[in-house]
Amino acid sequence: MFKSIQAKVNAIITVVLVLVFLFFSFFLDAKLRENAWQQKIKQAQLLYQQLSFLKTYIGKHRGIWIKNPKGDDFILKEGNFGRKNTSIVLGDLSEQAVGNDMYNFKVVSPNPIKKRNKADAFETQALMQFKTKGTDTEIYKIDKKDKVLRYIKPMVTKEFCIKCHPEYTVGDINGGISITIPIQDTLKEIRSSRIYFGIFGISTLIIVLVSLILILSNIVTKPIKQLTDRAEKISTGDISISTATEREDEIGALSNAIERLRISIKKLMK
Repeated sequence: MFKSIQAKVNAIITVVLVLVFLFFSFFLDAKLRENAWQQKIKQAQLLYQQLSFLKTYIGKHRGIWIKNPKGDDFILKEGNFGRKNTSIVLGDLSEQAVGNDMYNFKVVSPNPIKKRNKADAFETQALMQFKTKGTDTEIYKIDKKDKVLRYIKPMVTKEFCIKCHPEYTVGDINGGISITIPIQDTLKEIRSSRIYFGIFGISTLIIVLVSLILILSNIVTKPIKQLTDRAEKISTGDISISTATEREDEIGALSNAIERLRISIKKLMK
């Protein structure tokens, strides 16, 4: 297929460099995606932690008092004030977060009283896993179709929860906080990084490949061709051209061997 050494070596170098480039491309792309998703997961973890702090604070103070309450979404009313417990406050906040470009969240329960706390398929499956995996379990899913990160972690019953929910037991999982974070920016960032890396990588590959071919040509191919031409002339009787060289590598050894042969032929001819 390849008649010359130059063509064979060029093909080998090209194949090796392309394979190395593809390997590192897949490796770096995987690391890029992993780091991007980890940032989103950390964002969800931070939001969950903040909501947990808020839940604990409200629970320890037995709720929040609201002036001039409307409706019956209160656990206690006294005059012009109404008190909302932790679950009601978090539910109100989740409704306020609807349509937020940064995140959405909701409190879900296996047996919700309000429709807003009803779990969907992902959340229902997560609540079932919490029972077997424990209170430190966190579950997330990257939904590229809807371009969101789904994250959920359990809500654990504390001492203050018993005051409003005597049917609960301290340490039990009574639901979860489900967080949804858009990932359009992350997907766009990954696509842009792939394009930039592809352009940079292919350009680097071409530069390295051309450089290696030129270096190989100057160090190996051209000297061999010159030596071949001189050997051809010696074979036709022209022994006036010396092939001696100061190179100490294999090509130098071959050149000096041909030079000794030339000298021997010259002596025989005399």
